[in-house]
Amino acid sequence: MKLPGLIQHFYRHYVVYTLLTLLLLACSPKIKPDSILLRRDSILRVGTTGDYPPLTSFDTLTGKFTGDEINMALALGKHLGKKVVFVKTSWKMLTEDMLANKFDLALGGISVNAARSKLFNFSSPLLLDRKVAVFRLSDQSRFLDFKSIDQPNVRVIENIGGTNEIFAKQHIRQANLQVIADNQQVFKALLSNTADVMFTDETEAKYQQKKHPELSWLSLDEEISPAYAKAIMYAKKDTLLLQTINNWLKKYH
Repeated sequence: MKLPGLIQHFYRHYVVYTLLTLLLLACSPKIKPDSILLRRDSILRVGTTGDYPPLTSFDTLTGKFTGDEINMALALGKHLGKKVVFVKTSWKMLTEDMLANKFDLALGGISVNAARSKLFNFSSPLLLDRKVAVFRLSDQSRFLDFKSIDQPNVRVIENIGGTNEIFAKQHIRQANLQVIADNQQVFKALLSNTADVMFTDETEAKYQQKKHPELSWLSLDEEISPAYAKAIMYAKKDTLLLQTINNWLKKYH
């Protein structure tokens, strides 16, 4: 069937426009064909340690995760139309597990730092935090500043693999430093007097002090402990996910 001249002209230009649009979408650096948002499955795999309350906690009896960022992940999954499946990781294995594609994104108190930023993308900041010192309330008069903590007779304890360990190793010169596997055992060590001090984020320190009134915490000088962001972490190649999450966070907050 021969189309009228005007319709033929429109149809020809429409086909060209459509082909160009598809080509631009395919070549665009902003929209990657391997984005998790373009996958056919309806699963969103979220990696989290489950040992950083109030942001992420794991109940060994029920096998369930809870926390502020766990709730956020569930809300994000609903927004994306995907079922959230939580994958347990650890601070030591977080980077390795993410690189091994064991989950699509990670959250739960994850600090943005130079080493991680070289490997992964991060969302807009969820909150700003800084390192503080946590110790027993009975030692409040003993630990007045960082200098009084970094002494040969002080026992510092940290969990392995996270920014707490990195901070302690960067700044401790004289105190005795012990690194253990379980983040939650660190606070038990303080309470049982088998360790004196730990460095952690202010968010966690406030939570633990509320839970255990016999603990106290101390702000450190900004020169030693500058503020940093906590955010959602995911693969660098997935720029579509980056844009989508950042747009969603504007409404979620």
